[in-house]
Amino acid sequence: MQVLSKTAGALLRGSQRSFSTGRIASEAAKRGLVLGMLSNKLVGADSASLDAAQQQKLLAQAAALGFTGEAGKAQTVLSDDLQQHIALVGLGSANSAGVEAQDTTVSEIVRTAVANGVRQLRAHKVTSVSVGPMPHAQAAAEGARLALYKFDAFKSGAAGEKSADVAVSSLDAAGEWDAGHVCAEAQNLARDLTNTPANFLTPTAFAERVQQELGGLDNVQVHVHGPEWAEQQRMGGLIMVAKGSSQPLRFVEIEYRGASSDGVGLGMVGKGVTFDTGGYSLKPGRHMDAMKGDMGGGAAVVAAMRALAQLRVPLNVVAVVPLCENMISGGAAKVSDVYTARSGQTIEVMNTDAEGRLILADALHYVADVHKPAALVDVATLTGAMVVALGELYTGVFTPSPRLWKSIERASVVADEPAWRMPLHDAWDTMLASPIADLSNIGNRSEAGACTAAAFLRQAVHGPRTGREGAVLRDQNNDERVPRWAHLDIAGPMEAAATTGYHAKGMSGRPTRLLIALAQELARTDAA
Repeated sequence: MQVLSKTAGALLRGSQRSFSTGRIASEAAKRGLVLGMLSNKLVGADSASLDAAQQQKLLAQAAALGFTGEAGKAQTVLSDDLQQHIALVGLGSANSAGVEAQDTTVSEIVRTAVANGVRQLRAHKVTSVSVGPMPHAQAAAEGARLALYKFDAFKSGAAGEKSADVAVSSLDAAGEWDAGHVCAEAQNLARDLTNTPANFLTPTAFAERVQQELGGLDNVQVHVHGPEWAEQQRMGGLIMVAKGSSQPLRFVEIEYRGASSDGVGLGMVGKGVTFDTGGYSLKPGRHMDAMKGDMGGGAAVVAAMRALAQLRVPLNVVAVVPLCENMISGGAAKVSDVYTARSGQTIEVMNTDAEGRLILADALHYVADVHKPAALVDVATLTGAMVVALGELYTGVFTPSPRLWKSIERASVVADEPAWRMPLHDAWDTMLASPIADLSNIGNRSEAGACTAAAFLRQAVHGPRTGREGAVLRDQNNDERVPRWAHLDIAGPMEAAATTGYHAKGMSGRPTRLLIALAQELARTDAA
């Protein structure tokens, strides 16, 4: 049993008595405050007009409740006049240099701590929250906005299920805070798109939403193409997948001109299957509801593009999203069908549930051929094999380019969205052999599923690599050909299993912030 100090115990008992007499004014109680707690001291309390005595009383309340300021944790207390809920959030301890002595980065501690504080305040029915100065203002804004995310667009409100909005603002560092707000709201946009039921977010509706979100931004052009255009572009993979659905395909193309130069620094391709039944290679019924989020790559790419324009990142970026449904009908693709991809390669479809790579390959070839970016990344909820390999925490990254991998790795650290490099090898290419076409869309052995998917996509960008039959097989992890290409398999990170910190159970919106950080990193290194 925890023993309270006399002073702290008396303060706590006094607060409890005050609750019973209803001394908290209703209007004042709607305003919440978040303050950091580092090495048992409040951070930036002066900005909230709290004198030393008031700060000590807050710390005494925290101590009475057993709160020690552990990194990432939060505890709600009351102001000295009992008029305001204040969330004290743990930033851990500081070493002699004043830097937090934690294995986790400062930004992630702040992001998680502020998120937990804001969540607690929302539980107290506050309608506005002010966040005090934090060691990382951008992370504080991200934590606050991501923690407040809710998806209740389809709640009727009749049973009081719709929660009230909470306004959040900063008491310090407006520029960094504003950047964090933009990045968080971008991730929330991706969450909204992936959480929306497929009957409301068809390929056409997705394209219209992109025009709505990005069409009016400076230096941005949005083009939406349809089936006839796809035919002209020889996009056999996109056409084959889409033909099983009554919903027409769409191909969204976004151009952002952030630099004065003509060249495209970054191309992004996002998988846009707005619902995936698996086709005739039918998925199991369990968890099929999550397939409304099979356009998570496309959602992240679109959301990142909006943020890049709002942040005015000095880089020219092109993003495309091939949009379709993968359904079953009399016109749907059948196992063993053969089609010709935009690259000119013939593909035997040995599994209709391996459809994402078919539409991505056409889109990758289009961007590389037409826009010629220096770097090209695709983002897709592509393989269950990646979930087995890395779970929901890490994004699996396949790239032959050490230079591009270093940029992605740095971006993942900045965004605190973990990424792990996976291998590319000639062996994966040989496993895609087909007896009747240039390639099969799946490996011919029940292993390395994520790797063979990446190998399929690599050929759309750089073409076949293996030489004559019987040649020595080598790894493909040191190839700097332009465009430097990377494949991000987000099948694991697409969904959060539980609500923790700034993560909300359900569709995660990842890796939106990683993509934003990658563009910023490429802009910085290209300018250097």
